[in-house]
Amino acid sequence: MKKKLKLLTLAVLLFVVTSYFIPSTQKDFFKHYNLKDEASISLKKFQARSVKSVKVNGQDWKYYVGGKGKKTILFLHGMGGAYDLWWQQIKYFENDYRVISYSLPENVNSLEKAKKGILKILEVEKIDTFYGVGTSMGGYILQYLVQEVPNKVEKAVFGNTFPVNNIITTKNKKKSQIIPWLPEILISKLGEKQLNAKLVPAAKNSKLLAAFLPSLPFSKKQFINRYQVIINPFAIKNNYDIERIPKLIIESDNDPLVEKILRKNLKKTYPKAKIHTFHNEGHFPYINAASKYNNTLALFFNEENDFVEIEKTVNNYFEGRKTANIDLLKVSFSKNALLHTVKNNENFKITLEDYLKKVRSDGIQKPKTTIIDGSVINNIANFQTSFDYDKISYVDYLTLMKINGSWQIIEKTFTKI
Repeated sequence: MKKKLKLLTLAVLLFVVTSYFIPSTQKDFFKHYNLKDEASISLKKFQARSVKSVKVNGQDWKYYVGGKGKKTILFLHGMGGAYDLWWQQIKYFENDYRVISYSLPENVNSLEKAKKGILKILEVEKIDTFYGVGTSMGGYILQYLVQEVPNKVEKAVFGNTFPVNNIITTKNKKKSQIIPWLPEILISKLGEKQLNAKLVPAAKNSKLLAAFLPSLPFSKKQFINRYQVIINPFAIKNNYDIERIPKLIIESDNDPLVEKILRKNLKKTYPKAKIHTFHNEGHFPYINAASKYNNTLALFFNEENDFVEIEKTVNNYFEGRKTANIDLLKVSFSKNALLHTVKNNENFKITLEDYLKKVRSDGIQKPKTTIIDGSVINNIANFQTSFDYDKISYVDYLTLMKINGSWQIIEKTFTKI
């Protein structure tokens, strides 16, 4: 009896040890998706395209780059994704934009490591600025990039994602402690169970989604490290460089992976962001509602960035003042503009005509000019600027208005420091 018990114990132990080292299997999308529709045909063609690779801190970053156009779209995938997650968006935008999509290496376990890899890809491809589209974990990484390298992000789309929070960490504390001890195949099975019980039903039982998600590469190490990425906190700063980036939040009202409180907090974090809410499309609308998702992105990308247009007016003002170029100043100011300062403890008003006379009299000057801050609401804006000379500085508060499609300064209030 004891001998049989030992043999049984040994057999169980052998099974546990063996199963611990059994890798999860990556399913073939084309064996499980029988429809030969546009989505499957375009995926097959896309996966046949070559990808590039760059090494960053010993890690190989695989990425796809293609398309044509002056602007670049960088796609950032979610926790379980890879570069081909975005095949439907890349097909849609590649005729008008340069497009980049990468696969996060399985050893990357922090936002800083993710940033370094992404910046290296941009450097190799000689890309200075980009439109960012991130979903879930990718949306979280994009928020970090907005904080860290705002000069590189022209527009940002935060899709089905969450802000910096401690809710995810608290809710998954026990799971995160147990998962490192579980066999990879069991973790994969648990993920498959969630897929069938929550993710696919939330996407109106999309056959495309049900076949595609299990075809993505998966490893236990990747899962654990990517979890570390999404709980990696960072500080939210609110300076002009970040404020000037147009932001779009894409959400789904039945997202099974991003709970309501996180969606609400994301909108609080970016109160001036545009919002697009999908109805009953789940966590992956870019896959199962690709056409609507692409149109939403296109509309956002085609919108004029008021900050950029205002900066042109302000920079014309800077240059006109420095070079005593009256024509540039006339373009910058409304013809009825007024200037205000304090003189003898009273509001001293200066007409635009008198100001231009003063500029002619002063001639060319060489101050350092800076935009300190700015905000835009519909067709009005307020900007704070500075003129720094060797011994004194001036701070201007500029009120601008969009008149006949162009931004003009209608009022300037200034003080000497």
